[in-house]
Amino acid sequence: MAGLWSNLKHISAMARMFVQICSTKYLRTKVRVVPFAYLDVVDRCNSRCRTCDIWRPRPDSPPELTTDEILSLRPALRRLKTQIVSIGGGEPTLRHDLETCIAAFRKDGMSVHINTNALAIDQARARSLAQAGLSVVYVSCDHPDRDGYKAIRGVDGLNRVVAAVEHFRSLPEPIPVGINVVVSRLNQDALEALADRCIKWGVQKLQFIPVHTYLRYREMVQAALEQLTPRREDLPDIKATIGRIASRLQALGIETNSRFYIDHFETAYEFVRPVPCLAGSLFVMINPFGDVFPCYQQQKGLNIRQMPLDAIVRSTEFRAQRRGVVGCNLACWDAGSAEPSIRFHLPYLLRHPIEVYREARMHLG
Repeated sequence: MAGLWSNLKHISAMARMFVQICSTKYLRTKVRVVPFAYLDVVDRCNSRCRTCDIWRPRPDSPPELTTDEILSLRPALRRLKTQIVSIGGGEPTLRHDLETCIAAFRKDGMSVHINTNALAIDQARARSLAQAGLSVVYVSCDHPDRDGYKAIRGVDGLNRVVAAVEHFRSLPEPIPVGINVVVSRLNQDALEALADRCIKWGVQKLQFIPVHTYLRYREMVQAALEQLTPRREDLPDIKATIGRIASRLQALGIETNSRFYIDHFETAYEFVRPVPCLAGSLFVMINPFGDVFPCYQQQKGLNIRQMPLDAIVRSTEFRAQRRGVVGCNLACWDAGSAEPSIRFHLPYLLRHPIEVYREARMHLG
């Protein structure tokens, strides 16, 4: 009976969320809810990835949000009926107040995720994150072999990743683990081997993200990043490989990218919009300095240090940014924004209700 009640609560929450998002997106009403908040809490990292430059020092950056400033988001998130807070960076485990923030958001009934490279997670840290109330952990891992991992991430850390996954899976109440894989020329031939390893680790999800030159990566040296972008002639084989992996994962009950996402994988490098983007309606971004925007391509400087989050998303300025999302034609197929938009796209939802429900159940906790 408890399981049935839990399922009904998830279904009811999803239905309310869908109606509210459609109202905001298509009827141009004021924002009443923001179900997801992507909260980047740190602009530093202990990896040295070739596909990212967040780890490079930026001496002119403003100060990162303090603990009190992060916790000050809570009343606004409650008013916006936020259900998921996804904490990232940079590397969020570099903050010693991470558990404090997780516990506070959980106390308000929100599901809390972190996106981490797992390099700083030992058994004690995994336990403390779980005790704080962590709902889901996404671990970045781009290669199954030690040398390949080091070539991409600039540090010798694969063994620490494997150990961290085991720490989370061996807890008295295991934390669901997802693996994020950035697909580039450096690992496009190792994806199936990586999937084999992830299956052995016992993870709950494995998702693939094409390396690209937009969002938080747009300040990188573009020539260097473009050298890592898969060649156009290789994209059909990459997409076929990911499709085979996805079929295998689904047969094993492991979550992965939506089939629609995989079928449009090359969209990362084309100026098309296969589904309407729900940035600013389904989710908002908050960067480590408190700036709020629909996504990292729509940045206008509204900041929680000047006004509450709910006032920002209901402001005329933010509504103008949401209109910018509608007209956006950038080649952006990032899983963090594309996948939620796909799964809340009515035609996809009606065709794949079980998949969408399973994804929601994992993330809502």
